[in-house]
This record gives sequence, structure tokens and C-alpha cells, in this order.
Amino acid sequence: MGEKQASLGESTKDHAEKSGTAVNGKDAKVTIGDGIEKEGQTTYSHSRLSTFEQCPLKFKFGYIDKLETEIEGSIESFLGSRVHEALEKLYKDLKFEKENTIQELLDFYNSEWEKHWTGNILVVRKEYNSENYRKMGERFIIDYYNRYKPFNQTRTIGLEIRILIKLDDDGRYVLQGFIDRLSYAGDGVYEIHDYKTANTLPDQEKLDSDRQLALYAIAVKHKYRDCQKVRLIWHYLAFDKEVSSERTEAQLARLKSESVNLIKEIESAKEFPPKESALCEWCEYRPHCPRFKHLYKVEELEPVAFRKDEGVGLVNEYSKLRDEESRIKKELEKMSEKIMAFADQHKVDRVYGSDTRVTIWQKNCIKFPGKQDMDYPEFVKALRESGALQEFSTVDKWKLEKAFEQVDMDPEVMEKIAKFGKRELVKRVYSSKR
Repeated sequence: MGEKQASLGESTKDHAEKSGTAVNGKDAKVTIGDGIEKEGQTTYSHSRLSTFEQCPLKFKFGYIDKLETEIEGSIESFLGSRVHEALEKLYKDLKFEKENTIQELLDFYNSEWEKHWTGNILVVRKEYNSENYRKMGERFIIDYYNRYKPFNQTRTIGLEIRILIKLDDDGRYVLQGFIDRLSYAGDGVYEIHDYKTANTLPDQEKLDSDRQLALYAIAVKHKYRDCQKVRLIWHYLAFDKEVSSERTEAQLARLKSESVNLIKEIESAKEFPPKESALCEWCEYRPHCPRFKHLYKVEELEPVAFRKDEGVGLVNEYSKLRDEESRIKKELEKMSEKIMAFADQHKVDRVYGSDTRVTIWQKNCIKFPGKQDMDYPEFVKALRESGALQEFSTVDKWKLEKAFEQVDMDPEVMEKIAKFGKRELVKRVYSSKR
């Protein structure tokens, strides 16, 4: 599934990874890898790790609290499951020398769609309905069929193969997953195929750092001793596009180490804060999340009851005060400018009122380029080359300008960045009681 699609509910495979069962409720006939499940051991999955990275609170709701939700899943994950089932049928039947026609596949796909559809499937994008998504799935299947017929590019070894690998030498950390399709291309080359129904196409850099299929490659290399190379292949069905990547042994070793470190972080976590992102719209736990719980409550209220809700009233009043604060701030800025103009005209730096006095502070200060300035990239490059970015790691302009003014930095660094600095007259007003 795509990133957003996988964030709400689970595909059949995602559920299998959580529960430890095989896809479609069947017992796994093939498990590859060097992992061994032990009683009481937590078996991790890419889905489990990704959920923690996406949102620690979602991880807690799903894997620790095992919170039940009324939402069965998103339309995106539902679509993904149905398309996966159709392509699984295509290759399963081919193993028995039966080549389905496009129409036979579509009939199977639509039959499964009707069989599994319920009113609890969430459609986030309200401008589209379930029929739009169903037709999308048909197009995915048709495009794939026409692209790969007669499906003899490689020899299929297995479908929905369960992998179980140990991530450390002691076998304490074990990871499982399911390969959509594993095939053999000859000359010791194996291919891991993964079907994606996402509407976004990632760049090559993102695929080269993908964790899921890379972990699966470890299991394939362990299982097949003649394996010389493992190709990771993603089929982005919405674009009728195939993209691939490979990993070196060093990269796989580093990936195992990084995965173990992430698991240790999960197991040592004491708090699970929410991590808000665009993916929240697809989250099945939104009604329980502290960021959205009140929203779900008030959305169900009638207009009169909505206005009487204490939280709604408090936020509305707060909003009014903030608007007033913004207006007052603008008025203060205008008044400050008028006072400074008056002070310049009368050559004074303090102006008195009935019970308040205002002091004007001014100084010629050095100013360096900001992010919106054209020469900012060149300025940052000069800082980096001088080694100053170790101290000013995020280009804290105030800290940098202060250090420059006080000559509290390496003279060579000052020399390299001096051309970027400009003298500006900074003026401020401070008020106090007389």
C-alpha cells in the first residue's frame, strides 16, 4: 500500500503481520529466513516499526492497548487488498497452467469487492465514492495484465511467502513479513515483487532506502544458497510503472542493526506522544486521539448544542482575544514608528507621557542574510567550508551576529563571512513607568 493508504486500517497482509497468521486466514505453507519464534517473544514487522515511526500514540493504541475501532479500514487499504487478491489469483492459476483472461480476473476482483464491502469503510476524500475506487482497481489490473502477458518474464517461486528473520546474533529480535511474489530470473538472480496501489510515485532515492523489501531480501539470501543477487521490484499500478533497487551485504547488515536499534527504542519507550501529520486523516484511532477526540464529539452536536459546548466557547473567546491582540500589536508598531519619528525630529532618545516614559534604543548592527535572501545559500556554503556550522549548526542569525560583533569567533571564519554582513540601524522602543 502507499504511505497514506497504509496509515488507516490494515490490508489483509498488514493484519497477518500483526497477528502472525498467514494471508487470507490460511496457514502459511512456506516460511523462509533464519528466524525462530519463541513463546512469549514479540515478533516485529515492517508495519509495526513504521507505525511507531509514524506516530508513537498510534502504535500504543494498536499494539499495546489493542484498541478496537468501529472503522474497519480505509477505502485505499480495501482497494489494495482486492487488487492484491486478483494478482495473487493470476499467478496461482498460472502455476497450474491456467491463464485467466482479463475478464475472468475482473469478475473475481468485483466479486471479492462485493463480498467484503461494508458501510464501515472510511472514504476520506469525499469528492470520490466507492465506485470511483473500484474502477481504479479495474484499471490497475487491466494495465498490469496487458504489460506482462504472457507472464513468462521470470519463474514464480511462491506467492504471499512468509519471511521470518533474526535481526541479531542471539535471535532475540525477530521480524516477519509477507512477500507478494517471489520469482527466479535465472543465473542466481531472485526477484521480490511488491504491488503498490498508491497515487504517489516515490523517487529512486526513497526506494533505495526502503526498509521493507530490503529486509525480505535477507530471508531470500538465507533460504536460497545459489542466490547471487536479489532485485527489489515495486509495481506502482496507478502509473503502470515498474521500479527496482538492490542492496549490498554491507547495506543489509546496517539495516538489521538500525532495525534492532528502533526496536530497542520502542521497547524502552515510557511515553507515546501523538505525532500529527497529513496521515492523521487516514487513522482509525482519530476518535480516541487527544488531538481529535473533542472534534469528533462536537461534530455530532446540533448547532445550538455545539455553541453551548464549554470547549467551543473557550476557544472562540480565546480566538477573539488573539485577534484583538494582533490588532493591538499592529497599532503599537505604528505608534512606535511615530514616537521614533518624533524623537528624531526633536533630537531626543526619551519621550515622556503623563505616567509613562518611552526610551528609544538604536545601534548600528551587523546583519547577515536570512533564508529568503538570494545570497543565503552562498553564505551557508561559506560557513560550512570554514567549519563554523559545527557551532552555528542551524545558522542561528542572532547568535552568529552577536559573536561577530563581539569578535568572539575564529578570525578566519570572520574573514570568510564578512562580505555577507551589512550594517543596519536597528531601533527599538522600551516603555516604563515614570
